[in-house]
Amino acid sequence: MRDVPVGLGVQGQCAKGFEVVVEAFSQNLAEGEEFGAACAVYLHGKPVVDIWGGVRDTETNKPWERDTVVPVYSVTKGVAAVCVLHLVDQGLLRLDEPVATYWPEFAAHGKHALTVRDLLAHRAGLPFVEGEVTLADLQDPGILSARLAVQKPVFEPGTAHMYHALTIGWLTTELVRRVTGEPIGRWLARHIAAPLQLDLFIGLPQDEKDRVAQLCVATPEQLTNWAVLFPPGSPGWQTVTLNGLVELVPGLSGLNFNDFRLQSTEIAGGGLITNARSVAKFYAACISDVGIPRLLSPATIADASKPVSTGVPYGADAPGPAWGAGVMIPWEIQPMLGPTSFGHDGYGGSLAFADPASGISFGYVRNRIVQGGVKDPIVYRAVEALRALV
Repeated sequence: MRDVPVGLGVQGQCAKGFEVVVEAFSQNLAEGEEFGAACAVYLHGKPVVDIWGGVRDTETNKPWERDTVVPVYSVTKGVAAVCVLHLVDQGLLRLDEPVATYWPEFAAHGKHALTVRDLLAHRAGLPFVEGEVTLADLQDPGILSARLAVQKPVFEPGTAHMYHALTIGWLTTELVRRVTGEPIGRWLARHIAAPLQLDLFIGLPQDEKDRVAQLCVATPEQLTNWAVLFPPGSPGWQTVTLNGLVELVPGLSGLNFNDFRLQSTEIAGGGLITNARSVAKFYAACISDVGIPRLLSPATIADASKPVSTGVPYGADAPGPAWGAGVMIPWEIQPMLGPTSFGHDGYGGSLAFADPASGISFGYVRNRIVQGGVKDPIVYRAVEALRALV
């Protein structure tokens, strides 16, 4: 790869033929669509784009640097799902085995037959934790996992789906702990992030906190929209705030993901802190040789990418995302690169995925939180530039 041309307002490197991705990313920064962001692409296990630009803190105007990392919200879910699927490949888990086989306490209140596949696809009926949740509860993933295991589901498990925005993290982390002895954040750090030299943190170490970009909303109106979308006491509010403990949007009162107390906590449903280079290489490791054996076999990818949860979620009146076994698969708002793609987006607009058909893996991270619910024209400016090449 070569350094990107001076004058584009972007730093990094790009392989010949991928300049259009750099130009698309540069346009996002030049037009004020981003405060700070990074984009990376791998092709058949080799880096072809690794770029960044803008500021990582709008108050101090500190520049986004090569090693800047940022919270990416639900991009976490795709990474956590791959960890589980890797254990499936190793024979430690089976997708169509009941969760209770590995975690007997989970069988309470009719959850005895729910499979690992359905658990990963948001079909457990446990979208929120009942009762008060404290910061101390949050900082011990075993506490919330145990509470969810004995909690009564809001619908018959396996018969519908409803987004488990944060609770999916304590369900997957306990499943991983039951078969490996380690919670998912520690397991990821030891077995994938360290060997591949990735900045992938589900639980940020103290000595890494100074390079985290500060999240900020795109417009003040977002704060008002947040309150309208998630009125206190509603199921949606329970789901995304843990009954009022957490605020996903910086600028509201309460604990948010600019706070190291959250960043350092293992929240496998939405707490990943990473950069574009690391998450793109992580997905490259799913479909290619990047120096260690592939994380997922083609057979496991094909099985895990079968649609499980699609259409209208429980309690909703419009179609939502599509999931296979934990990984998001292409749907109207997140088509990615096409029918073979798998990965996950994150609240605010970050996106990461792999596409086995083309050999492409992609990561786009940012600190400007934009309003969701539409196909993001900013991120997809880069995705469409990439699509034109492959």
